[in-house]
Order: sequence, then C-alpha cells, then structure tokens
Amino acid sequence: MQRLAQALTLTATAAALAAGPAAFADTLTVNGTADDFFKLYIATELGNPGSAAFDKTSGWSALGSASITLQPGQSVYLLIDADNAFGGPAMLLADFTLSGGSLRFANGQTSLTTDTVNWKVSEASFAAATQAPVSMGLNQPGLQIWGQFAGVSAQASAIWAYEANWATGHTGHAYFVTQITAVPEPATTLLWLGGAALLAGLRRRTRQRS
Repeated sequence: MQRLAQALTLTATAAALAAGPAAFADTLTVNGTADDFFKLYIATELGNPGSAAFDKTSGWSALGSASITLQPGQSVYLLIDADNAFGGPAMLLADFTLSGGSLRFANGQTSLTTDTVNWKVSEASFAAATQAPVSMGLNQPGLQIWGQFAGVSAQASAIWAYEANWATGHTGHAYFVTQITAVPEPATTLLWLGGAALLAGLRRRTRQRS
C-alpha cells in the first residue's frame, strides 16, 4: 500500500509539472461581417453570455476583425448575435482561428468558418439555437447581394436563420452558437497513461504476494 501511495503521488506530481503553469493564453481571431451588425460573446453558459467580447457596429460593408484572449484549457461557447436592423437580406460571414494549442473548434481544428455543419441558430435566443443555419452562398465571386468579401476565407458561407433574401428577409436577430473545446496536452496524457500502467503492475504484485 505504501508503494501504491508513492506511485500515485509521483504520477500526479509529474503530470502537474508537464502541464506547466497556465501562463500562455489561447487567442481567438475573428474576421467577418454581418448584414447589418453583430456582437460576439465567449460564455460558459448559453443562458448567460455576459458582456460582448467584440461588438461590430460598422455596418455590413465593412470588415470587422478582433483578437480575443481565451483561458487555456477551458471549454466555452462561441456565441454571435447578428442583427438585421434594416430589413431585406441578412447574413453572417466570418472565419475564426485559434492559437495557443489547448483549444479546438467544433470541427476538431484550429480554424473554422461560418457554415451549416458546425453552427446552430435560432431567431429567439442562444439557448434555443438547435437548427442548422441556411447558406446564402460561399464567399466567392458571384455571392449574391453582397459580393465576395476580401479578408474572409473563400470557404466561409453567408449564413442566416432562414433564406433571408430580398423577398423573405425581415428585421430581427439571429443567434448563432458553436463550441470551443479543451484538448488534453499530449505530455500530460502520456504521463497519466504511464502512471496507470505502473499502478496496475503494483496491484498485480500486491495480489500475488497476498
């Protein structure tokens, strides 16, 4: 039992040293626009987004960019409240990147665009966002109504809660939700696996002696 306790202590200590201090924050970079405005939130709860981390008030024809510091290793929701303030067509068009190494987007990558797969949307609230968005087209030459936006990935889709064209678009908000998830550090994972193997071996020896 004494050896078992020592092994547990050594394994926990080694894992803590491998993880190191959470001194290097992860950074979220966003480039995008919306018809007409959008606010971006980083939240741990859908029902409580808190204060906006980025508020783009410059209108749909201007590109908005921001870099937002995230807590390393903490899973969060990425929330966007897009406001079609003046009626007519509506869209959200953006791309995102993560740096720092401890976080991933819903697609498992460190880059994400607005699309119909990794986002959910609602016209009511973030908490009610359960449906897939509708794509108005890719950010490429020929994108209807708005045209292609420089500075945003060509693979990004102009998305909204419904087919918000000239005929059906109306004033109102669209609440978009996706997730940013923490990933374990490889060194820490290997140490814990090694510790588990060590503990299993000690247990086998204890049973054989008893």
